Amino acid sequence: MTIPLISVTIVNHLGADIAAEPGTVWADIVDMFVEARQWRADGYAIEPVDDPAAVLGGYHMQIEQDGVAADQRIVHITERDETARRLSLFVEFLSVPSVLVYATYHAQEAPCGARYMIDCHTRMSIEPPVSGSRAAVATAIDGLSNHFETHLNGYLGRVKARLETLSS
Repeated sequence: MTIPLISVTIVNHLGADIAAEPGTVWADIVDMFVEARQWRADGYAIEPVDDPAAVLGGYHMQIEQDGVAADQRIVHITERDETARRLSLFVEFLSVPSVLVYATYHAQEAPCGARYMIDCHTRMSIEPPVSGSRAAVATAIDGLSNHFETHLNGYLGRVKARLETLSS
């Protein structure tokens, strides 16, 4: 007998202050998530999505390992506000069933130059904890949130280092 999975949502809000102009940070966000240049550099094949619902654009990204799709995603841009320097997207992970990510990236003015903010909601299925209690599920969600926060902070740290080096 298989145990039915439960759907949970993990929410992360974080940011980093970067000694660079907000426009520079915004251009980096667009480059990374709209143009997908870093994904291409990492070896992903990027193809435009042929989907009428992708009114602001989107793409299918895939990387292969040993001739098999190791990571496959569909990305839809859902908001692109040049004035507010805010980009939102929806990602469906095809290679990891039942994982959906809704993320918003902001480049805001800050005393140091710019604040790069990320708001991320990850919807996924997990095995229910043995006790099945709400407290046990909350603990599992906290663990996943901490894991994702570590990953996102690592990403922000790399962007900060790269953009501050370019700005100096």
